[in-house]
Amino acid sequence: MQPELLLVIVSTIGTAIWTVLTWAEQEEKERKSEEDQIDTLYVNPFLLAAEELQMLLYNLLAEKEIELLRTGVSHEADNPNSISYHEALEIIYPFVTFFGWSICFYHFGSYSQDKNAILMARKICLMFADRETFGDDPFRFSLVKQHALGRQFVTRISSTSAEQMTEYYAATLYEFDEKVMQSKQQVGPLYQDLSLLINSICNTTSSKKLPGRARLSAIQNELVNLINYIESKEKFTLTNEIRKQTKLLGNKIIITEAPIVSAKSDWIPAFFNFTPVANQNETIEKAQVIHNIPGRVRLKVPGLNYDQNYANELISWIEKIPEIMSVQANSQASSLTIQYDPNTVEDLASILLDKINNTLTLSSEVL
Repeated sequence: MQPELLLVIVSTIGTAIWTVLTWAEQEEKERKSEEDQIDTLYVNPFLLAAEELQMLLYNLLAEKEIELLRTGVSHEADNPNSISYHEALEIIYPFVTFFGWSICFYHFGSYSQDKNAILMARKICLMFADRETFGDDPFRFSLVKQHALGRQFVTRISSTSAEQMTEYYAATLYEFDEKVMQSKQQVGPLYQDLSLLINSICNTTSSKKLPGRARLSAIQNELVNLINYIESKEKFTLTNEIRKQTKLLGNKIIITEAPIVSAKSDWIPAFFNFTPVANQNETIEKAQVIHNIPGRVRLKVPGLNYDQNYANELISWIEKIPEIMSVQANSQASSLTIQYDPNTVEDLASILLDKINNTLTLSSEVL
């Protein structure tokens, strides 16, 4: 082969390889740029809304936010020791923005295909709507109302369907306030939907008397789990502090530090594979099934009535199973009532009975 021809062949092959490598690098840059844009448009706003809501719930339940509002300076309150109308709206605002960004979270971005994230986000929405477990407290929002409120206050900026990525805008607190006030004057459906909650917040005298504490505590726990999970996937965090979770045990709020969540693909079944550390100083009688139907199981756990650490850590462990919708403890009856998704777990009772033999022993702060 002539040297000139060999040189041409080598040069052509080199050019082709360089072209392929350059194209692949450009494709990766474009893919990364698109992912960053999706995060900016949908994931980051949802994550911030979830963080603001969980912080609000923690402050309401554990930091005496109600007492601070009632005794603080409020120009608009008729009674200086009561919560004003506008302060009540400030408490409600994070709820409606979370509902709005949740819709985007379900429909746009990489997490719309993430089974773990969708299960956890869906669980939170179901807790807001759950009437059987938590009753009809003022913080109950049906799925229809969640969607309606979310659509009303997180709205599309652009209406052209040809655009690849649709931008959304979250109403400010002042816009939210103005819209509710307008609805109040017109006796509109928005104010009618929120009036019971507004009045309940205004008339609440202390954090311990806040209506819907059981619901709000369960939701705060799940929000922390979801935020930690997304942060572990995104490899960044909104805070340098370890988030705290609230557990309602009777009339008391138990505060625990949230564990770091793994981003492994098998994250959900990992909870079932976890065995709590044995407390060698106690002999806990084994749990028994009292009642069991698909989606709901009631267990008799004797340790609940005399060992608070045992109760706290056992409940905390169960609540971190994403398929679990709610856990209610009755310390006097030494029982746990657990609601779960029967479509993903067939025999939850047998799994739990096999695990509830020991418990972690960790320090908790009791309010």
